[in-house]
Amino acid sequence: MTDDNDDPRDAYTVRERDGRFEVRAPSGRAVIVCGDEGSACQYASLMNEAFKAGFKAGYREGRGGRK
Repeated sequence: MTDDNDDPRDAYTVRERDGRFEVRAPSGRAVIVCGDEGSACQYASLMNEAFKAGFKAGYREGRGGRK
């Protein structure tokens, strides 16, 4: 469920529970449950990219760099 490229700051993580794989939000809540690890990792990766893009956009907007 982890590999050498995992960023420890990733907001969404994958955890196995009862033979299923949960994508968990930073709050710890399961947002997606998948039957296979590959799908769960793919969803987590997409959600982390979206989270990072939103964070960067908010940071730029907060600094007045983008309207």
